[in-house]
Amino acid sequence: MPRSTTRRHFLAQAAAGTAALSLRPEAFAQSDWPRQPIKLIVPYAPGGANDVTLRLVSKQVSEKLGQPILIDNHPGAGGVVGTGIVARAAPDGYTIGVGATSTLIATPMTNPASNVDVAKDLTFVSLLAVAPMALAVNPSVPVRTAAELPAYLKAHKGKMSYGSMAVGHFGHVAIKEMSDLYDAAMVHSPYKGEAPLVQDLVGGQIQMALVTPPGVRAMAEAGRLRLLAVTGTKRIKLFPDVPTFAEQGFDSPLFRMNAGWIGIVAPAGTPAVAVRRLEAEYAAAVRTPEVNQKLSDLGLEPIGADSATFAATYASEKVVWRELLVKAGVEVKD
Repeated sequence: MPRSTTRRHFLAQAAAGTAALSLRPEAFAQSDWPRQPIKLIVPYAPGGANDVTLRLVSKQVSEKLGQPILIDNHPGAGGVVGTGIVARAAPDGYTIGVGATSTLIATPMTNPASNVDVAKDLTFVSLLAVAPMALAVNPSVPVRTAAELPAYLKAHKGKMSYGSMAVGHFGHVAIKEMSDLYDAAMVHSPYKGEAPLVQDLVGGQIQMALVTPPGVRAMAEAGRLRLLAVTGTKRIKLFPDVPTFAEQGFDSPLFRMNAGWIGIVAPAGTPAVAVRRLEAEYAAAVRTPEVNQKLSDLGLEPIGADSATFAATYASEKVVWRELLVKAGVEVKD
């Protein structure tokens, strides 16, 4: 080999070596992410709608990433347990979590046990779906649409009762806002979950509640409950004949906002390469026909939004939730 060629070869190798040495160690560590299984912390018990959703979507993401996504359920304290695990995990892209309106907004505001500062401790990855709710009444209530409600509530001040799945739940604060707006003085009854709430709604112990569409589908189709409206900005596939509140003249931002959402979060400081890849793959999975249809069947509206949209949704809705909780008399943490 001529001396000039050898010298050029040596200089090229030296330059490559210098460039490599200038890279931070984490760049090497993450350049071929993912290199091992990813753990997905779910702050709910197995079998619920949110758990089913995450398993379905994550299966498709796992196939695209070429690594297993291991579902790890950590229910407890309204999501405090699972969310705390994610916030304290190593920010290496191999631990992610599920974030919902309840676990990222309501619980941190109202549960003294929550020590997670969502905006500082977590990174928003992808907003998967929103969860509309339906306003259901017992058939003894002689109204056919939500538009007829204001007049009926005013005429029956103090005589109507409503239930919710918990104090501070959307079903509590939203109907409390409605009661105040129309001076209805409705009585609130909190329940430990939706099943007993629906049972009493059907039985007539309470007259009204905001419920999940899948949770009352059978009762509504059998005529044992009447659905008057759904939250959000468009009708849902599960009940296409039920109009939104907005369609019926309710112009409050409260009723245009969905009761909840579900998305993927990661510990703060998770490398951008991992966040961007997860963001893209989860969004793509939500848009596949199989997942899209399954989410719709569960009463969810598929979204598949990016990290920035998820963060903006959290920030804007947190303000609304704080106001609603305070109005409902719920003690809110600073």
